[in-house]
Amino acid sequence: MFAGRFMTDTSSSRLLATSREPLGTPTEHLVRLGPLGLPGPGCALATDQAIKFPGVQLFVRRAAEWSDYQFVDDDCEAIARICHALDGLPLAIALAAAQIGRFTPRQLVAQLDQTLGFRAPVTDGATPRHETLMATIDWSFKLLSPREARLFGLLSVFSDAFEAEDAVFVAEAAGLTPVDVVTGLGSLVAKSLLNAQAQGASLRYRLLDSTRRYAAERLLADPACRQALHRHAQRALAVFEQSEEEWNWREPADWTQRYLGRIADLRAALSWAFGKEGDAVLGIRLTVAGITLWSETSILSEAQSRLEFALGLAKSIACDDLLRAKLACALGWSLFYARKLSNENQLAWLDAIAFSRSAGNVEYQQRALVGFAFYLLQIGQIPRALTYLDEATALADRDRDLTATSEADRAWAWAHAFAGELSKSRLVLDRLAATYSLAEGRSRKDANEVYRFITVRFNLPFVAWMQGQAEYAAKLADDAVEAADRGGHWVSQSNALGLAALPVSLESGNLAALAHYTERLRRNLERERISRWIAVERYFSACLRDLRGDREAVEDIRAAIEELIDCRFLMRIGSYLATLARAYLRQGRIVEARKAIARAIRHQEDQGERWCRSELWRVEASVLFHEGEPQLAESLLLQALTEARAIGAKTFELRIATDLAARWIATGRRPKAIRLLRPLYEEFTEGFQTQDLVAASHLLQGARACA
Repeated sequence: MFAGRFMTDTSSSRLLATSREPLGTPTEHLVRLGPLGLPGPGCALATDQAIKFPGVQLFVRRAAEWSDYQFVDDDCEAIARICHALDGLPLAIALAAAQIGRFTPRQLVAQLDQTLGFRAPVTDGATPRHETLMATIDWSFKLLSPREARLFGLLSVFSDAFEAEDAVFVAEAAGLTPVDVVTGLGSLVAKSLLNAQAQGASLRYRLLDSTRRYAAERLLADPACRQALHRHAQRALAVFEQSEEEWNWREPADWTQRYLGRIADLRAALSWAFGKEGDAVLGIRLTVAGITLWSETSILSEAQSRLEFALGLAKSIACDDLLRAKLACALGWSLFYARKLSNENQLAWLDAIAFSRSAGNVEYQQRALVGFAFYLLQIGQIPRALTYLDEATALADRDRDLTATSEADRAWAWAHAFAGELSKSRLVLDRLAATYSLAEGRSRKDANEVYRFITVRFNLPFVAWMQGQAEYAAKLADDAVEAADRGGHWVSQSNALGLAALPVSLESGNLAALAHYTERLRRNLERERISRWIAVERYFSACLRDLRGDREAVEDIRAAIEELIDCRFLMRIGSYLATLARAYLRQGRIVEARKAIARAIRHQEDQGERWCRSELWRVEASVLFHEGEPQLAESLLLQALTEARAIGAKTFELRIATDLAARWIATGRRPKAIRLLRPLYEEFTEGFQTQDLVAASHLLQGARACA
């Protein structure tokens, strides 16, 4: 009323007013005020940095006015959390700051979690509706029409931003029409009870946290809104089932931005569905629908806990077997990233296989078989893995369009490489490497192409290295590392480092590359702390220190290997133990070297990892030489040479031949040594800077000089 009369004044006076909604005068000019600037969540700031943010600055100033508060570094995080919880609203921050004196900042954080009804100290002339934040919102709420008030309460079910379509779906349960919702949203925005923000072609709405708490109380008081949480969960299911379909075609960055912003509503819907008043089957379906998001965004710990709960429940109630198979498959993959590869992982995969067979779904049968095979490979059960992979590839022969076929082929090639069938493995890996390229587009198809380009290079480099192509192997491994880096695929990059780049660098004797890749894996583990790679990083770091002359490093090599064994990450463990034995020999610790190589050979034989048998025999022969058994050592080297030739491991063959030639030269059999080593050395066409070819070259040069 005053503003209306003021506008009729013909003087040059101007009225500056703050209000939750427009005054409604014909000539008013609106400036919407956003929240005060705040430090980002989790930022560790000192006082001189934090005070630069207006929200913190207001809190500190008001707290000092009320209680002579002194801002210190220890309070920075708590004050930033208070300001975030209050959405950066100046009135709310000022009211909270007035409590300093009664509470410390940390105590006030706890108070905020319980209530927003704290009261400002009494001052003369204070408006009652400004004494508490709840009173301020309550005053605005009482000015709403009945339909606006009902809609306002209903909107509290959304934990984050939502669209008009979402609100229409939920509000239908309370008898509100689409027209009621659309007009109501506009009115709530105008009254500053709801925020609206354009996102592309759509408009997204969001209640501030403080306003949402108040609205949730109104929702509980409205009998007409009892179905709101159920409707919200149904809407979340529709959204995330849509996300599964869109994952196949929507640009990855766009997809992630679109659906990661919905994760708070997914969590809220799951909490309701699995709660006392919820719907268990709806919760199971919601969990399945969320799998793609958790996987795409690497939210691994949350995925694991939710999948475990949902699968346990799905096995105890009437439920579709395909839903159970999807839960079990996803749980199996999430458990790959646990510290220890436990029997729980095996049970998940066996459940996935059984449920997919019962459902008659060939797609998930193959996924489950391949997943279980990868698990078996990592715990060192090569023959058993091959059995399941034969079944998976047989399914692929029936239908090459199955999505897990390329993974089945890669796992099959990997398993055969471990079994010592290098040529058979190499044919498949070369075919896969030639099939997938570094697509430069941004579509999902391009992203999948890049992913497969990277994953085949987890396995091909080590096979190529064993076959005598060290430079090619190093390039393949580096290509995978760099491609993963460009795409921000830190989990894939860790896999490329641990499975390819680091082993090839160590075995080639390239210490500069070993140092570089070790540091990259260490940085990755700071971003994505994948437990199984922690011990691997420690192993390679210790190997690097050992090769640089640190005599203490050998104990760290041993400790890292013991941790890997404890985690049941047994793939290649025989090779790691052989490295430990060589480190012991360099220090003259023959008894410990003997124990290490004996363990290595036991693991190699028990696990069916024939690929490294000849190398382990070579190391055992070195131990025999140190033990004073030259004839036994020479005999074992000859057996190792035959074994390396049998599987086509040219690099191991060269190593063994170099050791034999050195022995023969030392015992006056120089011509025989040259006849053995020279033809083999001349078969190599690259990698002449690697430690094995350098050693062979020096030996040949020395033998010729003395001839």
